[in-house]
Amino acid sequence: MKITLLFLILLSCSCWGARLKDIASLKGARANQLFGYGIVVGLAGTGDKSNELTESSLGLVLKGLGVDVKSQKMETKNAAAVVVTATLPPYSKSGTRLDVQVSSVGSASSLESGTLMMSSLRGADGKVYAMATGKVLALKKSAGGGGGQAGGSGGQNLVTGLIPGGAILERELPQNLAAMKEFRYQLLNPDFTTAVRVARRINEELGGKYATAVDAATIDVLPPYHYESNPVELLAQVEVIEVEADTRSKVVINPKTGTVVLGDQVRISPVAIAQGNLKIEIRDERAPAAEGAGAGSGETESGNKKEQKLMVMRRGASIADIASSLNEMGASSEDLISLLQALKASGALVAEIEMQ
Repeated sequence: MKITLLFLILLSCSCWGARLKDIASLKGARANQLFGYGIVVGLAGTGDKSNELTESSLGLVLKGLGVDVKSQKMETKNAAAVVVTATLPPYSKSGTRLDVQVSSVGSASSLESGTLMMSSLRGADGKVYAMATGKVLALKKSAGGGGGQAGGSGGQNLVTGLIPGGAILERELPQNLAAMKEFRYQLLNPDFTTAVRVARRINEELGGKYATAVDAATIDVLPPYHYESNPVELLAQVEVIEVEADTRSKVVINPKTGTVVLGDQVRISPVAIAQGNLKIEIRDERAPAAEGAGAGSGETESGNKKEQKLMVMRRGASIADIASSLNEMGASSEDLISLLQALKASGALVAEIEMQ
C-alpha cells in the first residue's frame, strides 16, 4: 500500500524574520543544574531491600533530628535512597519555587506516595542553592504494556518521580547587568550570514556602530552612552529585533510516515532521471527543449503500450518545484524518496539529507 505523500515546503521570505531572543541567547542568561542526595520515606513496603547505603543515610538523618538509633538494625523497606535534581532558571530570586525530580539509586520498586525528606541541592560549584522536600508523584512508564498497580507489578516502572514546586531557592546567582560594559549574544544555530545580519539589524536599530559579529556564533554589543545606566531597557529593545535567519540547505525524510520536509533554497543541477513510468529532465537554459515537452510542466508520452510521464524543468529549478510537480503527477512518497537519494548520490542535489 502506498504511503500518502506529505510535503512540508519551507519557503524563505525576506519579509519574515525571527526575533533575536528566539534565535540567540544572552551570555550569562542560562539555566543551571542543581543536584543532591535524599531519602524518600513513607513507602508501602516498596523501598530499598537490605541496602547499607539507605540504612546509614537514614540513621544519619535521624541522628541529626536528635534520635539516637545506636546499633540497632533499621528496616529500609519503607524508605529509598534517591538522587534529587532541579533546574535553576536565569534571574531567579530567593524564594522562587523549583520543580524537583527524584530517581531511585537503590533496589526500590516504587516511589509512589513517598515523601522526600529535606534535602540540599547544590550547584556545580558545590554551594547549596536550594532546599527540597515534599510529596512524590511517581512517573508511570509502562515497561510491559499492562495497566498494572504501583510497586512494580503489572509492568509499571515507578522509580522516578516529580515534586512540583518542591524546592525553594535560598541563594541567588550573582548577576549585575549595570556593571557590564559589553553584552554578548550567542546564536543557537551558528551561521556567518545570520551573525552578520544580526549585527547590521542591531546597528540600524540603535543608529550607530554598536554591534559586531565576532564569528559564526557570537555578536558583541556595546551599550550606547544613554543606555549605560539602564541596560535592561537596551536589552529589551534589542531582543525583539527581527532577523531573517539563514540556514544550510537540508532535506529531512521520514520513510515510515512518508513525510518529506524540503528547503525551497535547494537547487538541482542539470540531470536526467528515469524511474518506473516517471522521467525527469532538468536542462540548461541554453539546451533546446525536447519536442512536445514544455519547461516546468508535466506531460505524458505513449510508446510500446506503456505510458511514461515526462517532466522537463529548466536549470535552477528548486526541489520544491519538483516535489509539487511529482505530487500532481500522482507520484508516491517512495518515488520522491528514491529520487532524492539518487540526486544526492549523483551530486546533482547539493543539500544535506537527514533520514529519521
